[in-house]
Amino acid sequence: MGDDSEWLKLPAEEKCQHKTWKARLAGYEEVTKIFSQQTDPKSPEFQRYAGLMKKFVTDTNAVAQEKALDAVLAFVENAAVASRVTADVVSGVIAKCLGAPRQKTKDKGIEIVLMFIEIEKPDVVQECLLQGTENKNPKIVVGSIQLLRMALHDFGYKVMPIKPVMKILPKLLLKTRPRTFVEQLSNTNVTELEGEFEKLGNEKAQQQRFMRSQQDLKAKMEEAAATAGEEGGDDGGEEEEEAIDPYELMPSVDILKQLPADFFDKIEAKKWQERKEALDALLKLVQNPKIENGDFGPLVKCISKVIAKDTNVILVGIASRCLTGLAIGLRKSFHLMH
Repeated sequence: MGDDSEWLKLPAEEKCQHKTWKARLAGYEEVTKIFSQQTDPKSPEFQRYAGLMKKFVTDTNAVAQEKALDAVLAFVENAAVASRVTADVVSGVIAKCLGAPRQKTKDKGIEIVLMFIEIEKPDVVQECLLQGTENKNPKIVVGSIQLLRMALHDFGYKVMPIKPVMKILPKLLLKTRPRTFVEQLSNTNVTELEGEFEKLGNEKAQQQRFMRSQQDLKAKMEEAAATAGEEGGDDGGEEEEEAIDPYELMPSVDILKQLPADFFDKIEAKKWQERKEALDALLKLVQNPKIENGDFGPLVKCISKVIAKDTNVILVGIASRCLTGLAIGLRKSFHLMH
């Protein structure tokens, strides 16, 4: 009781930093109420606790941590200064909540991260989550991937761009991870995704959650959905969601740098076997679905020459496939060369 009587008299701010977990828990409960009761987003109460938010989410006591997460969520929802601590808090949640054994801890951490997106910090959140996929703890890696998927599903690709996520996918798949990672990724993510795809059918993905600057868009979508429900028509609003071109999401490959050093010599060689060797090397490169733009003039000229003048039918066929692959991989950039 002596210890209790010591910290019970302390102000909430000091309780939150006390060495006793029960004191911290009581402090977190007090500040949760304080944050929820503030009517001014710029209240000095928020400024006072801003620097403690990362310590809140990383509390070492599991029971106290859950109460701390409640306080942080109330802070992010109500404080004008919340955006300043985005990186610190989100990185703390990723490190100490996504891999936590308690499901409530995970769920509360996830809600905090999604709330930071809602208050206009999707870029910082995405950067932190991408860094989370590099963590040595497989549970944190899986948690980061799941949260990236959740954020994309809820807020849509205009708020959470897909390109940065696509860039890390090959790296994730190629990395040798502990068995736990492979099992969790295959059992959880793939199963979840397949289930979601089955549910969706041919339905268009629609934004489920909105940033605070998107409240007009939210109102329009709700109005359109209500009208469509009454009329039994399509639920699409006035603004059609533009389709995503998968090509735009793919990383481009610089095949000019990967051409064999002796390519242009061999393509002009007298022996057909050497010319074929050069074309075979090029054919492998042009099979990349997205090719980085560059000075392809000399290369196209060489391929066209083979097609037009080479007497070996096999080489003409390979050269034609090379030119086709180049056109597919470069798309508009290829047409601009003509």
